Amino acid sequence: MEDIVLYCCTFGKDLQRAKRMAESVATYNRDAIPLYVSAPRRDLEAFRSHFPSSLATLICEEDIFDGKNGISLDELYALPGSQQQQIIKSEFWRLGLCENYLVLDSDCVFLRDFYKSDFLATGNIPYSVIHEGRSFLQPVARFGPGRARSDFLKDRRAVMNEIGREGLVYDFGYAPFIWSCRVWEDLTVKFLQPRGMTFLDAVKKCPSELTWYGEALLKFRSIPIWPREELFRHYHYEHQYWVDRKLGYTLDILKQDYLGVVFQSNWQTWEDFGRPTKSALSRFVRSAKRILKRIRFELSLLFG
Repeated sequence: MEDIVLYCCTFGKDLQRAKRMAESVATYNRDAIPLYVSAPRRDLEAFRSHFPSSLATLICEEDIFDGKNGISLDELYALPGSQQQQIIKSEFWRLGLCENYLVLDSDCVFLRDFYKSDFLATGNIPYSVIHEGRSFLQPVARFGPGRARSDFLKDRRAVMNEIGREGLVYDFGYAPFIWSCRVWEDLTVKFLQPRGMTFLDAVKKCPSELTWYGEALLKFRSIPIWPREELFRHYHYEHQYWVDRKLGYTLDILKQDYLGVVFQSNWQTWEDFGRPTKSALSRFVRSAKRILKRIRFELSLLFG
């Protein structure tokens, strides 16, 4: 069993991003940490066609659900795609491949050399990403969207209430996440099973897998806590990227303090793989909105 592996849960639309991520891993992975990429069975052939075997070990995501975790595929695929991915990522530990895993989203890109020591604090004990979310909350307070702060607090307080913790609201992300299999097992055995729940039930109730992990870590102390801030510079919204560009934060500057960067796919849509699923009119309207948003951003910098 590996002390740590890299893992990405993805699907056909993100194939191009996933390949870019895997190529960055191949470039900077100095300790040759194994990379696993899972995709739905329907997309696996496309991944095999575009992914050289040297880049990653491909897994059929359906194989993660072997009946032992009590989650049926019908239940899983009835959920919104974002919740499906939360559950798949969080159940990867059941494959027994590793003691810890670094969860990479398809839109993660490494910028510099990395080693096991970037993720493991001592022995096989990983660092824990834990902070108060200010790098996310400050930009949205200035540029929006207006609901972002309230949604951030709502998601995290919901899990806190379920777990039974009071106090500061912590953030345990963003991607890539460093996760210990011991924490997921304790959440399952000590919290979910006594309540007759699966992790699918947990996500349906409170859809924030990173918060479930973090709150379980604080409650059960399955591993010693060695805190780290976010590993990558994460651009949740395009205006965060525009601000950094205005301030002159190049990738060379970012990589002095971050291992990589995330240009989130919800706005970097031109990286989508395959034929567009939306109509030409819908794509035009989205592009027009993006241009108008950029104009408003520039005006706000000029006039406050």
